Amino acid sequence: MDLAALRWAWPRTGEWLGEPAPLTRGTNNLMYRVETSTGAYALRISGAQVDVERLRFECDILTRLEEAGLPFALPVPLATAKGDLWARVPSDADAAPLATLTTLIPGAHPQRDDLGQAEAAGEALGLLDNALAALRLDQPERAVDWRSTGDLARCHPLVPDPREALAALPAPADELRRLSALYDATLAGSAPLYASLPRQLSHEDYDPSNVLIQGVRVSGVLDWEFCALDLRAMDLVVALTWWPVERFGSGDEWPILAAVAGGYARSRMLAPAEVASIPTLFRLRAFTSLIHRLGRYRAGLSPLEHVVWRARTALERDDWLRANGERLTQLVDEALGGAAGS
Repeated sequence: MDLAALRWAWPRTGEWLGEPAPLTRGTNNLMYRVETSTGAYALRISGAQVDVERLRFECDILTRLEEAGLPFALPVPLATAKGDLWARVPSDADAAPLATLTTLIPGAHPQRDDLGQAEAAGEALGLLDNALAALRLDQPERAVDWRSTGDLARCHPLVPDPREALAALPAPADELRRLSALYDATLAGSAPLYASLPRQLSHEDYDPSNVLIQGVRVSGVLDWEFCALDLRAMDLVVALTWWPVERFGSGDEWPILAAVAGGYARSRMLAPAEVASIPTLFRLRAFTSLIHRLGRYRAGLSPLEHVVWRARTALERDDWLRANGERLTQLVDEALGGAAGS
């Protein structure tokens, strides 16, 4: 890709000083740091899952949220010389990738074991979800996708039949049987939740890699490509699944879970039925991650061993929930109740 050619798309940023330098590489996008005569910027090259309409929706959400006065920054795209919020990367490919440029947000990704940072991230998520709930979209239908119903058969276009695809994974027969049964049980358990629980616009990917922090203050929330209408509890569920991801089963996960939930509760409440849904939504998110990775494998973007690892992770997460699901919901309930009573 000829990234240097993009310097002409945003002339107001001033002269680009040298070549764009790679930043943290995400699963779906490429990120680069751009130094210019007016300051530092972040250049994002979107993956194939992002088209112009999706990017337009994302930019609309970010622009509206910027007006909400949140105490942290958002990656709001800068306008090009043509007045667009994106540019095409010069490429020989049939579909040239989309590029956006934002002011570089200061900060580093939080340490998962830092309880002060985990609590700050939870509080920032609560503030963010409050702001998202208050947004009034001109075209609300643009926020609706498969996440709005939990329909795993639409999770990835290259995996239209997840049950069949999962059954074909190179894993022991007993694991595949467990995975199939867990998939069916998760669908059966999540369907009533989507029929009854409140929904709202959600970030959908509140992972430490998408959060920037300075000390114990969140300075930015990144990666909005999956933003969609979903269950109101889902953003907290995503944070709870990812923050202690390497600690589940060790006993060290509990202080981290308590810190995230306690921070969230400073600014955000959930109904008892939403708290009770968290174990089922944990399982749903495990399958979302697995099917997404399977789709990337079929697209030639991820190795098969990554898919198999996600499948085993889904089974391990189910084992953990069978032993600890009640304790998890009690922890969240106490965090929310404690904040409500303070």
